[in-house]
Amino acid sequence: MFKIISIICFAAGIALVVLLHFSGNESVRHWWQTYENYLSEMQMKVENMDNKGYLFLTLMFLFGFKAFWPLYPLSILCAAAGVVFPFYIAIPVNIAGMIIHFTIKYLWGKRMGPGGVNLILQKNETIRRLIRTEDAGNPWLLVVFRFVPFIPVNSVSQLYGSLGFSYRKFLLLSLAGYMPLLCSYTLVGRNAHNPLSAGFLIPLIILAFSGAVISLVISIVLKYQKNRSEKNVSNQ
Repeated sequence: MFKIISIICFAAGIALVVLLHFSGNESVRHWWQTYENYLSEMQMKVENMDNKGYLFLTLMFLFGFKAFWPLYPLSILCAAAGVVFPFYIAIPVNIAGMIIHFTIKYLWGKRMGPGGVNLILQKNETIRRLIRTEDAGNPWLLVVFRFVPFIPVNSVSQLYGSLGFSYRKFLLLSLAGYMPLLCSYTLVGRNAHNPLSAGFLIPLIILAFSGAVISLVISIVLKYQKNRSEKNVSNQ
């Protein structure tokens, strides 16, 4: 699975690089100018809206609601904060939202206990062995899982909650691993008025190639774990 994800990420990164290259073409920029002006006006209206406190509370509600009903990706919420707020405000807003989201799923997993989350992992014994370190959860793998966009955030939070992993350590490592994604999504939202700009495309390019590399590394590690497990079984 991770090998396929790596290939998809790499292909997406190449496509984005090509798009960035052609975005500098004069005819492309001329064609896009009309839409860019319209989007810029829309963003200015959003930025000048009154009662941004309500927008902040709405975002916090959506971050929390996402833990119960995953109808939309977290990337959309982080980007939305970038559209509404200046970058230096959107970052702490998104951090607050992610703390709410991580905490809800962690407590959910803690209440379920080991048996509940193990049902999620029963289909892949190798991942279960990889993620556990003396039944306390692998801290460095938690950081890696947060950084890979295609790994379900909710399942990982529930898993570490069920394993009795320290909440403070869980939160710090989760935020540390997710920060590159959070900043990138926020930057994308900040430049949403111009999807052909470097500020919009470069964060996506970095995410795509980073996801490709990390997914490939995870695939190699899992294959190594599987081969070692099969070798140990055959030697018994």
